[in-house]
Amino acid sequence: MRRAGAGGELLLNGAPAGPSVTLKLGDVLQLLVSPETLARQTQLSVSLLHRADGLVLAAKPSGLPFDSSRRGGSCALDSIQALCDGSRPRPLHRLDKETSGVVVAALNRDTAEHMAAEFSADRAQVEYLAVVRGPMPDERGEIDLALGKGRRSSATLRPDPGHGRESCTAWEVQERLSGFTLLKLMPQRGGRSHQVRAHLAALGNPALCDAAYHEDDRILMSQLKLRYRPKRGKPERPLLARPALHARAFRHDDLVVEAPLPEDLEVLLAQLRRLRPLT
Repeated sequence: MRRAGAGGELLLNGAPAGPSVTLKLGDVLQLLVSPETLARQTQLSVSLLHRADGLVLAAKPSGLPFDSSRRGGSCALDSIQALCDGSRPRPLHRLDKETSGVVVAALNRDTAEHMAAEFSADRAQVEYLAVVRGPMPDERGEIDLALGKGRRSSATLRPDPGHGRESCTAWEVQERLSGFTLLKLMPQRGGRSHQVRAHLAALGNPALCDAAYHEDDRILMSQLKLRYRPKRGKPERPLLARPALHARAFRHDDLVVEAPLPEDLEVLLAQLRRLRPLT
């Protein structure tokens, strides 16, 4: 509701309403959702990238939960199971709901145990792409910082040198854009959920649109181009409204499996490349 109100997609009695509206008897509240958005939400599923020797890799779209929840609904594991003749996959590398890219699972116990050891020893890795605000001072570096949870129930991580788990993420500049940077990131020491997101935030460059780590939850064309005006009478649609993070590739020995960049990130990068360099 907060995101819809901020984006002009919430109407109260036919007029745009903010995220914290007060309703009175007889008020009509409308949520504007395009047919395209509804279609995307009802058709989310993984696409198979690789299957061999008990190992399966798939590309997960943003918006699809990795595992099932109490609320039910589709998830990546169910989608992988359907692609693998009903064999229940054993997850080896998960992604947050809003993160797109490679997910990794095993189809038997021996493969699961072997690949878990390979991940722990950094012989198997998942490589990420992220868009962040601002320039990076160097071309590459490492974020070596222990991470822990502020609350046990929280999914987010924060720096915790005294009690957190040792964590390291290597990064490298892929492309410098006007006011933004495209980074390649490689979690070390096995990696963990939210490690890349938390390390970027600790560096002072959280992934673009990563609201969980104190970034704006969306980016608009009007924020990039001062003279840009949306179509009259229609709310401006965001260029991106989820963390600009994508698990691009899985690497193990000679095996390299890549997940194509999704359309929303392709569009974002295309627009950022058109911006004039800062002077």
